[in-house]
Amino acid sequence: MPKSAISVFPCATTFRDGTIELREYGQFNTEMHFHEQVQLLSPTNGTLFVYTEGNSVCVPNNFYVFIPAQVPHKLVSRSPRMVLKTIFLDMVHFNDRLTVYPPQELLDHFLRFGEQHWNLNINDSMTRTSIEAFKSMLPLLLAKPFQLQISAAQSDIMMAICTFILENLTNKLSITQLAQKFNISERSLFRQFKEELQMTIFQFIKQHRLLKALHLLENKDLQIAQIVYAIGYDSVSNFSNLFKEYFGISPQQYRAKL
Repeated sequence: MPKSAISVFPCATTFRDGTIELREYGQFNTEMHFHEQVQLLSPTNGTLFVYTEGNSVCVPNNFYVFIPAQVPHKLVSRSPRMVLKTIFLDMVHFNDRLTVYPPQELLDHFLRFGEQHWNLNINDSMTRTSIEAFKSMLPLLLAKPFQLQISAAQSDIMMAICTFILENLTNKLSITQLAQKFNISERSLFRQFKEELQMTIFQFIKQHRLLKALHLLENKDLQIAQIVYAIGYDSVSNFSNLFKEYFGISPQQYRAKL
């Protein structure tokens, strides 16, 4: 489905403390919006993309993303069976940045319990006690962010370089090639890129190839080898090892969960 045909969903600003939503969205898009509460989301059956005014992150299947209160953001899914699990919380920020976290089985159980047993419409002591317990546990449960955190470029030249890289992920890319194309010294390119994106060019290429792989894995008509070659790698085993390093499971196991 082309981007223009993806449904746009309106978003409420304020929710009751402890509100949990479990909803099938499929392919969707939101306008830039914010919430008065902290928001914790987890996608199922696909990959969720979250954009803020200065950053963008990819949230793989069953991972979590923490969105601080009052941070304008936009959600995009191109997965036809996307289901979003969301909780809204009134709490002091333990983290003031958009952050992705790996799957958490205890979080899954807590949200499932809350969905089944919390009653926000009455003054229920069990509901209030368990919500407060959940809040106190959250900083511990979300102590280790996911490695795949990609910042946005700031300067025009770095944005142009990033765009070129993203349009040529299937090709062999090098600092020498990029420096020559954009008329900048290799040393300046390496330094400025790392300053703006908090990662090296090679890390940027690697992580965006992994993001592209997540997209392609949703198309089950594609063989793993086809995906490997489509993202610029020439070894299935090397790609599988890299994928497992970041996501904890093989590409085949990840696809089986979709």
